[in-house]
Amino acid sequence: MITRRQFIGTAAAASTVSTGLASGFVGVRTAAVSSVTAPPQVDLALFDARFDAGVIFGRAMSHYGVLVTPFSGDITSIWYHRLDPIWRQRPLVVAGLTTEPVLFCLEQLAWDHGLRVAYRGQHESCARGGVRHILESSRTRPQDVAPGLSGLTPWPNQVADRIVAIDQPQPAFPSQASARSRVESTTRSRATVPQTRLVSWLIAPKRPPASFGPRC
Repeated sequence: MITRRQFIGTAAAASTVSTGLASGFVGVRTAAVSSVTAPPQVDLALFDARFDAGVIFGRAMSHYGVLVTPFSGDITSIWYHRLDPIWRQRPLVVAGLTTEPVLFCLEQLAWDHGLRVAYRGQHESCARGGVRHILESSRTRPQDVAPGLSGLTPWPNQVADRIVAIDQPQPAFPSQASARSRVESTTRSRATVPQTRLVSWLIAPKRPPASFGPRC
């Protein structure tokens, strides 16, 4: 698993290392430097550090003031020993850029604690070059996925921008495709092209609680 020292060096983030979230999450958080005036609703961002796109995403989320935690392929320890204890106490809002099996595992755990996937994006290299993106949310929330991603900035940064802009409450991600807002686009900039399909996602409470309590 990637170390904090490796993440800080790879992400080139002038960061502080913090422990928090009651159950011992260790991650990296930087002072927010974006133009967002209100704190993001996201409490924690997970990313797979095996992929350059994941590291770029983690750096972007940390710049928004979100606690970020890297992992390397295997989410089991985070799943059993960290997220589950936290979700038993409070509905932590979590975002990520991971592989599909990781999202599947986290989605099952989240369901048991009354949380649901509210947004999902698929990102994979295409035969013609570049990266194909499919962004989906509830049909009642088209603003979360439109317009599509552009080639002006690295696509993982754009994904981070989209996720932190999603406000509460979010409808659960519909199981039926006809009930979803869906936007497809292709980016052809210098941004990293994943060799495997990656997914971006947001997991949030099915119904917003009266209070989220103090932010970590």
